Amino acid sequence: MKTLTHSSLHRRARSAFSFFEVLMFVAIVGVMVGIAVPMISQNDAVYAARDRRNAQELCSTCMMAQAAQLDFVQGDSVMDTVRAIVRGGVSVRGAMRGRVFVVPGLSEEDMKGAAKYLQVRDGQLVYTSEEVSTGGGQRL
Repeated sequence: MKTLTHSSLHRRARSAFSFFEVLMFVAIVGVMVGIAVPMISQNDAVYAARDRRNAQELCSTCMMAQAAQLDFVQGDSVMDTVRAIVRGGVSVRGAMRGRVFVVPGLSEEDMKGAAKYLQVRDGQLVYTSEEVSTGGGQRL
């Protein structure tokens, strides 16, 4: 019959975690999850704020260009209008002759995000604070 020696019992006892170690692990993971979850949900708000700011900038630039007799509005298409503003243009007549109207540095993703807050109404680009549904005949 085989008997367990003191060293083999000691080795077996040290190979497992104590209850206190498990509790500490659970507490640390809980704190990390508590910090990470709000950060993840906050990203959506950050992206929405960025898209709204870009939409406001595009709308302002379009209005200023129209005042300078430069038309960026492309029919009913919001995305074509946004792309035209990002490409930019120069006024060739009037008091604003030679002035460049452009919103540089927007990626395709930024343009799509901003387009969610824009509409073309009566030949003008209009900013809305809520996301625009694309089902009403409006083409993005």
